[in-house]
Amino acid sequence: MPRRKFFDGTGGFQVRHRTLGVYQGSAIDLAFWHPSSGMPEHGLCRFATRENAHALIDVLCSSECMEPMERQDLTIEPFDIVEHDRLMTDYPLPSAWETPT
Repeated sequence: MPRRKFFDGTGGFQVRHRTLGVYQGSAIDLAFWHPSSGMPEHGLCRFATRENAHALIDVLCSSECMEPMERQDLTIEPFDIVEHDRLMTDYPLPSAWETPT
């Protein structure tokens, strides 16, 4: 389930990989990137500050990462709220209550 933080609808930053796409978040030690992740329902990961986005890039390019990335492949850009909202609307996550067991 995607993590949500309070934002007023404007501002924020996102991290883009030049070939993989926009960072969506991570799970099970894997980073997910839109559109290459094939999981658009998670939307785009929004960073409150440029420093927070830089911190992610530092981790992704460090020896802490199982497969470190090249810093020149990653950029920080203004958060695309229109694209995020489109993904959340077009690909809603099913509720646990709606999933048959």
